[in-house]
Amino acid sequence: MKIKAYGIKEKGGKAEPFYYERSVGENEVKVKIIYCSIARGDVQYISNDWGDTKFPLVPGHEIVGSVEETGSNVTALKVGDLVGIGYQLEACFGCEFCKEGNEQFCAQQKVIGVHCYGGLAEHIVVDNRFAFKLSPALHSANYVPLLSSGLAVYTGIMKAQLPANSVVGVLGAGGLGQMAIQFLHKIGHKVYAFSHSLEKREMINQLGAEFILSSNPDNLSDKKFDFIISTLNVEYDLDAFLKILKPQGKFCVVASPLKKQSFSMGLLYDYAQRTIYGNYVGSRKDMVDMLDFAARHTIESMVEVMPFSEMNEAIEKVQTGAIKIRLVLKNQE
Repeated sequence: MKIKAYGIKEKGGKAEPFYYERSVGENEVKVKIIYCSIARGDVQYISNDWGDTKFPLVPGHEIVGSVEETGSNVTALKVGDLVGIGYQLEACFGCEFCKEGNEQFCAQQKVIGVHCYGGLAEHIVVDNRFAFKLSPALHSANYVPLLSSGLAVYTGIMKAQLPANSVVGVLGAGGLGQMAIQFLHKIGHKVYAFSHSLEKREMINQLGAEFILSSNPDNLSDKKFDFIISTLNVEYDLDAFLKILKPQGKFCVVASPLKKQSFSMGLLYDYAQRTIYGNYVGSRKDMVDMLDFAARHTIESMVEVMPFSEMNEAIEKVQTGAIKIRLVLKNQE
């Protein structure tokens, strides 16, 4: 069948109508797209910041839609089901990682932007095991960012296995940071959010965290943290934040600057045994757990909704930083 999408043919280009052929396999579902976000990661793919973008690019790696057709082997989903789709669309299901339930590490996985066309389209065809049935409580544009940003921070947080009532920090209060604050707060931790934007203080407080101005090092000296999660994609002083981790404290990275970051390795071992680790999306089980937690605790993202017809204006808003919350496109056809 022919899928109508909106493709970007070259680095830095504009989205324009693009058609590709795609049949529905026995384990796949065809999904009518209702919502698709445009995130910072999407515009970085458009700019080919990581050097692995596949053009023509159909961006959009956070998708909500309804099932229109199912393959012959699909039993978990039926026509009409509301589903969420994230960054990863396929895995081999035979390697050691897949067998362990860690499909996100599969060497043969396929992801939007590198191997597959994304959600800036009328439809998408995906392995049904990567289309996640959504609770009616999540049927809103505000929940679309859960499918990638939410998954990345939730999995990174759960990996830390924090004791109850930990003191935790979130670097950055953009799309990823806003999600991280909410998860950590609803889990029951004492949350501080570091931001250079004073205008975000009220929003940060509403989400459940105490605001700390990250540009003022004096604000860091009297706090000691069990855990810090960084959602920043700009350069920052990593040493300053490692110093305020307690011994055996953990520092999780879910975004990073394009340029290499340096830090003092002694801060990991000297009277400390601190840990730095990264997180890349999550497993299918992580996705189910995260969506369930979000539905029970009403965790959502602040979003601006624009119609698909204004997709290039939306992309420009994200590229230029003209929007401080998440941007979601609504398919009105």
